[in-house]
Amino acid sequence: MGVRRIDDPQHPRGYRELRSNGEMRKLLNRKIVAQNGVCGICKEKFTDYSDVVPDHISPRGMGGAWRDDHPDNIQAVHWWCNGEKGSSCG
Repeated sequence: MGVRRIDDPQHPRGYRELRSNGEMRKLLNRKIVAQNGVCGICKEKFTDYSDVVPDHISPRGMGGAWRDDHPDNIQAVHWWCNGEKGSSCG
């Protein structure tokens, strides 16, 4: 699947992105580097990269009703930080 661009007139950009698991892993690796190996939620250094997961900053697609995997909406976080955040924050 790669990266799919879906037209969404409700979204500020006019579209959303959906990524395959492989593409999401590539994006997550870039986010880890961009964040200097620090969790986007707790700000602690990552010590085991198997603990790192992607987090949707705005879980509902930046105000819309659907998931948005655009790079601006993804950060690298510990899996437990993501679980504590849940989908109600953002």
